[in-house]
Amino acid sequence: MVGKLLTPLSTAAVPLIYGISHRMLLRLGATSHERRLAGIRAHYYLMPARGNGQLPILLLHGIADRAQTWAFVMPRLTDIGPVYALDLAGFGLSGFPPGQRYATIAQQVALVQAMIRDVIGRPTLLVGNSMGGWIAVRVALASPELVAGIVLLAPGGALLRGRESWEPFLQTIELPDKRAVRTVLRQMYGRPPLPLYFAGEGLRMIFRRDPVTQFVAAVDERDMLYPEELRSLRVPVAMIWGDADHFIPRESRDFFCTNIPNARVLILPNCGHMPQQQRPREVAAFIHDVARDIAGTSVNTPSSSTH
Repeated sequence: MVGKLLTPLSTAAVPLIYGISHRMLLRLGATSHERRLAGIRAHYYLMPARGNGQLPILLLHGIADRAQTWAFVMPRLTDIGPVYALDLAGFGLSGFPPGQRYATIAQQVALVQAMIRDVIGRPTLLVGNSMGGWIAVRVALASPELVAGIVLLAPGGALLRGRESWEPFLQTIELPDKRAVRTVLRQMYGRPPLPLYFAGEGLRMIFRRDPVTQFVAAVDERDMLYPEELRSLRVPVAMIWGDADHFIPRESRDFFCTNIPNARVLILPNCGHMPQQQRPREVAAFIHDVARDIAGTSVNTPSSSTH
C-alpha cells in the first residue's frame, strides 16, 4: 500500500527537479531559446560571456538526460566565452525529427552542426557527457572546421567487441523493476543522493520513453566509434572519467585513452558517470585549462564562490 502511494510522488519528483533547475538557470543569467535546426525544433540555454572571453562552449548531455544537467557547470564557464547547453533531439524541450519518435546519432550530429553554424557562428569547444561525448567526436570527425576542441566526460560509443560488449548495458537500462533502477543509480553515481532514489520511478519512465528505447534498438555497429577514427581526430581532445563509473562498459576508458594517446585526461576519484553533477568545480576548472590551451590566451580561474 505504501509503495502504491509513493509511486505517484516518485513519478512527479523528476519534473519537479527539472523545473527547479530550469528556474535556477534563469536566475543565474541564462536565457531559454527555441529555433528550428536541421529540421528539428531545438531548445537551448545561453549564458552570455563575462569579460573578454571569446571561445564559445556547447554542452551536450547524455542519453535520457537534458540540458539542465549542466546547471552547476554553466555559470563557472562564462569567462571563457558564451556558454550554450542544448537539449538533444527528442530530449528535454527539443522535438523529434519529422515522422520519428527518436533521433539517430547521425541526426543528432546534424543538429549540433546546425547549432554551431546557424546559432553560434564560429568554431566551438564541445563538451559532451556519455552519448553527448559520442556525438561530439562524430561532429569533430565530420566537421573539424566547426570544432575548436572537445572535452569528453565518460563518453559512450566505443566499439569495443561490437554490440555484444554493450548488451549488459542495454539490458540494464531497460529498467524492468525498482531493483534495476537502484542498480543503475549506483552504477551512475556510486553513492547516489537520497532524492534520486526517491525519484526512481520517474527515472524509470524516462529510460522507457521512445527516444531511448527506439534509439537503443536502432543503433548499429557502424554508428560506433572505431579505433582508427579516434586516431584520426585533428582537434584538441581532453577527457574526464569518474573512477566509480560502472554505468558504461569499464573497457571504454582504455579504448578512448589508448586510441587518443595525446589527450589530456582527468580521473576523478569517488565519482561516477555524471561528473558535471557530482564534481562541477573540478569539471569547470579542467575545462578552463583546456580552453586556455586552445585560446592561447589567459582565461580567468573560475570563482570558488560560484554556486
